[in-house]
Amino acid sequence: MTIPQVGTSTHLAELRPIDAQACQLLRIIQLDPNEAVRGAGTQTTTVGLAAAPEPIVPHPDTYSEFPDITATYLEAADFEALWTESVIKFPELS
Repeated sequence: MTIPQVGTSTHLAELRPIDAQACQLLRIIQLDPNEAVRGAGTQTTTVGLAAAPEPIVPHPDTYSEFPDITATYLEAADFEALWTESVIKFPELS
């Protein structure tokens, strides 16, 4: 997504499907255009994010309905590596 005065931002999320339209957001990581961790959050704690994430978000299979969003799946190990980096940077997430 593009954020005014910030630029492009990438959000990576661990989601739990609720149904074909919605997911529960469990954890989220925000990367800047250089792919550095700039923020992260859980269901109870957020650090460095412009706003707290919504607890329920659209299912990734519906993202084609949102013209400004592109989505790809990320391997769990890759997400965990970035989450570890996030917790090191923001210890309050642990």
